[in-house]
Amino acid sequence: MGMETVAVLLATFGSTLLFVLTISNAGPLWRDEVNTINLAQMPTLHDLWHNQPFESFPSLYPLLLRFCGFAGLAGSDVDIRLLGFYVGFLVLGSFWLCARWLGGRAPTLSLGLIGFLPPFLFIVGANRAYGLATFLLIMSFASLWRMVQKPSWGRIVLAAVCCLLFAHCVYYDVVFLAGMLAGGALVAWRRRQWGTLGWLTGIGAVSAGSLAIYWPIIRAGSVYVPLMQWPYFTAWTLFSRAAGAVTARETGETGHAGLELLVWIALVIGVVAVAVLAQRKRPPAVAVNQPEPAATAAARDEVADRALYCATSMVLGVAGYIAFLYHLHYWTQPWYYVEMFCLCGVALDGMLGANWSSLRPWGWLRITFMLAMIGCYARAAWTEAHTRRSDLDLVAAVLTKYAAEGDLIVVHSVWEGITFNRYYHGPAKWETIPPVSSHLVHRNDMVTRDLRDPNTMAPVLNEAMQTLQNGHTIWYVGNMSAERPQPPESNEATQWCGTFFPYWNAQMSALVLDHATKEEIIDLPLDEPVCNFENLPVTRFEGYRSGSRTNSAAGK
Repeated sequence: MGMETVAVLLATFGSTLLFVLTISNAGPLWRDEVNTINLAQMPTLHDLWHNQPFESFPSLYPLLLRFCGFAGLAGSDVDIRLLGFYVGFLVLGSFWLCARWLGGRAPTLSLGLIGFLPPFLFIVGANRAYGLATFLLIMSFASLWRMVQKPSWGRIVLAAVCCLLFAHCVYYDVVFLAGMLAGGALVAWRRRQWGTLGWLTGIGAVSAGSLAIYWPIIRAGSVYVPLMQWPYFTAWTLFSRAAGAVTARETGETGHAGLELLVWIALVIGVVAVAVLAQRKRPPAVAVNQPEPAATAAARDEVADRALYCATSMVLGVAGYIAFLYHLHYWTQPWYYVEMFCLCGVALDGMLGANWSSLRPWGWLRITFMLAMIGCYARAAWTEAHTRRSDLDLVAAVLTKYAAEGDLIVVHSVWEGITFNRYYHGPAKWETIPPVSSHLVHRNDMVTRDLRDPNTMAPVLNEAMQTLQNGHTIWYVGNMSAERPQPPESNEATQWCGTFFPYWNAQMSALVLDHATKEEIIDLPLDEPVCNFENLPVTRFEGYRSGSRTNSAAGK
């Protein structure tokens, strides 16, 4: 066992330890995770399929989760967290398998660049499809290379299965798959392996064609895309969000472009340059009667083909995915980039690890680079590993204990209502902003309908006013708005939820602040940091006055 292998084994152990801590400290499921388990546990498969438009990915992961539920492996938050750990362990193992199959010693660059990245720790073990997608991306990348390198029935079947399953993890995975298939096709074309080229074409056609079953779902879901499209989106938005994914202190915070992003860019450009240089064919023979040994020529061709495969897969996959995100116009989250980073990581290992496998000087350089990147991410990774995903389980426990029948609980967003619905079992009635009739999955259709209704908040506002007048308590879960409600301007985005949610929140905040006589922030039994995505305070409002804050101040 060489020095590089030992160093990367130790790094793998460190990343595994962080996964254990992340799973142990994650606490409850947060809204997207609850959305997934609720979809998987629908009463019938027909119900699951009917609600599929309200999930971000195809049915493979929900069906797998459903099977685990029947097997007694997804009956509680702890069970689901353990499943996430198993997926994370598979991802780390796939890094090693991929490095070996591509001819390298160890996944030195992958572990250094990705293994300690906070969004990687956050999402790979989460109850979402991204962890499984990351595992199958790496397996597809490795198995496609083995198929092209030395075709056999076993390798063809393995590559086909990995690619087919990978295409059904997340809708945009077909973009990465297309890049990898294009890289393999170029190598097969250059080697004149027409049979292999045909198999690659068939794998791509079957994988892409199998997604046709989701076409009605994609069309139905596309109606709600404007709900999440940021109206001020630019190319710089995409760049800055990608930069934030590699520099944030923890996943719930926004980072800024720094040295880490420059390292990624430099590596990608450098690898492309190396791949281009590797395509130079045999140098002229020194003498005609001294032909190049066959083994040397084969080894050189192997290096050139591997470089072509890795670089093409990486460049086309990244370019296609960036184009997809730009077209989507979403305010991207850090975990959106994890698969892209993993594709770059395994491609870099294939280029700079397998092609230059000697320890001196290349191995030492890789080890040094890995340690430097781990040092950059160590503090952020430690923070991520000790961060709760949500505090709504604690909020629900407090309100179950103190909120009485006749009180009203208002959750400041319909998205957080999904989590609250899982954990709250008390007697008090509760509503979300805006009010919807179902809190099992992300009902974007209901929110889209509310955008067109000028009286969306009227039922909740009337009920809140009546609650105060009857001497009961309003429990507000979320951050209050300090602004007076101002209806959205006619020239603002009419479909983006960010235009309307602040207005609805301001309506409720103004009502309770104007008419309640007593306000108290409730302390939660919380000793650890909570991810900013779902960290909500609780405020209690009691008493009633007929005038508003402005009128009361004027009277004084």
